[in-house]
Amino acid sequence: MGESVDIMRQLVKMVARTQQRELDCGEVFAVLDQYTEAIVAGEDVSAEFALVIQHLDLCRDCLEEYEALLSVLQKIH
Repeated sequence: MGESVDIMRQLVKMVARTQQRELDCGEVFAVLDQYTEAIVAGEDVSAEFALVIQHLDLCRDCLEEYEALLSVLQKIH
């Protein structure tokens, strides 16, 4: 029962963080390289990529893609 309560809490948090405008995985994937390059360059991405950041907070698949890309870019910079 403890695990199901944890899952419900996570779902409630995700619903609470939803916005009127959200990006889907395809939209995030289309700009993920730009977002990651900006992160590596030390740029403030909070305004320009706010919807990407929000999506990465909610989507484990896209977060894993971002982390893999970040790892590669950090190695070559």
